[in-house]
Amino acid sequence: MGIKVKFPFEYTRFEKARIIGARALQIAMGAPVLIETDKVEPLDIALEEFNRGVIPITVRRRRNEFIWLDRYDLF
Repeated sequence: MGIKVKFPFEYTRFEKARIIGARALQIAMGAPVLIETDKVEPLDIALEEFNRGVIPITVRRRRNEFIWLDRYDLF
């Protein structure tokens, strides 16, 4: 069984890139934008969503046992 860690925590640079890239792809394919912004490029929108903390994502890290990083501070 894993450990659940609530926000605040730090994502690694690889986790950030994966989250922002996946969200930018979703936006490019027509997913609704979760914030109000003037930006039009999917990558810029995804980056702003990430910085505001509105992307509902769970990250699983593998160490000695699994660690789930849950960010539910806005929901």
